[in-house]
Amino acid sequence: MSQVPHVMIIDENGIFRQELQAMLTPAKVVVVAACGYGVEAVSLAEETKPNLILAAVEEPYARSVQTIAAVRATLPNAPVIAYSRDADDLAVVRQVMRAGARDILSAPFKANDVLSAIELAMKGLSTRQAADASASAPAMAPPSAGTVLTVFGAKGGIGKTTITTNIAVAIAKNTDKSVLIIDLDTRFGDVAIMMDIEPAMTVAQIAPNVDNLDRETFKAALSQHSSGVFVLPSPKHPNDWRAVEPDDVRKLVRFATRMFDYVILDTPGAFNDIVGVAIDVATQVVVVTSVDMASIKDTSFILDLLEKEGFPEERLVLTVNHPNGANTIRSEHIERVLRKKVFWEIPHDNQMTLATQVGQPVVLSKPRSRAATNLTALALKITGTATPTERPSRSLLRRLIPIGSNN
Repeated sequence: MSQVPHVMIIDENGIFRQELQAMLTPAKVVVVAACGYGVEAVSLAEETKPNLILAAVEEPYARSVQTIAAVRATLPNAPVIAYSRDADDLAVVRQVMRAGARDILSAPFKANDVLSAIELAMKGLSTRQAADASASAPAMAPPSAGTVLTVFGAKGGIGKTTITTNIAVAIAKNTDKSVLIIDLDTRFGDVAIMMDIEPAMTVAQIAPNVDNLDRETFKAALSQHSSGVFVLPSPKHPNDWRAVEPDDVRKLVRFATRMFDYVILDTPGAFNDIVGVAIDVATQVVVVTSVDMASIKDTSFILDLLEKEGFPEERLVLTVNHPNGANTIRSEHIERVLRKKVFWEIPHDNQMTLATQVGQPVVLSKPRSRAATNLTALALKITGTATPTERPSRSLLRRLIPIGSNN
């Protein structure tokens, strides 16, 4: 080989990543990074700059294909060798090649198969790099950081944490995106309780050491919910927040966005320096108000404050939560007082209260309930997803209809 292959492995299956790395090591192939799909793959590609990518392509195909395309846009000179159990499916092959893969192997494969493909891909790479760079480099690189969604309300007890946990689970369940909740409630952080999680580590333990943090240590410190959502809980004792500086939180969130497609920040019902950072780093802020006058008054104050500070109005989405059935204030009244259009209304539903009491997001415990369907729709609206991701079976019909067909 004219160059030593510095390979990045992209595969959701951690065990197979290790097996593939063990397969490549005796052949003097250097594995510089290994991870799953999504924004983490793009950010790792930027950081490690491999000269060849090995990427798994499995159902549902969209996420793996999108990841290949994003990595190719970031590293246009690095050839991608895909591998799939469906490498004989022409529709799959077509999608993979359109995303920028150079070759696709049928899995499972032997060491000689992948080594031959690597050798073929590496031949003549150095002489093509200048031409490939000018021909393939995109005008603008794809984003290598995830979306930060901050859920904020100017008053406690209005359902922010319930909204946070349900949105997170709905995104993970319906979009195949990686999701992390960071509980920044400096008074009564309840994310772990509402998701029935026993914290491994907390924000107060991780944030002060963020400058020395690496991906493996951070991932190991997180708790994972059965839905796939990762959680970094708030400390049990509010005094523990004294060790956390606002800049620590800023760095922590930025670090997390290099690993997760969505980082959702839950915040307390009061404005402080930590909340200020959570709003400042947000891609989008879900401003929650209930229909009681105290909540509306406090929300009005915060919206005025953010406007004076020059915070972009388009990054704020106003959400009205109806915690009980006795609603006399309508959304039109709220819009008139706050001078801002209501983006979303969450209806009262006893099922949400019952789900909260047993530490289970309602989108999981009662997915067909009024609250669950509403919160799922909100999550999909925020993420720009029209409908939940389909996970069809490998039926004959599935194999006959081309993937991505508009018919």
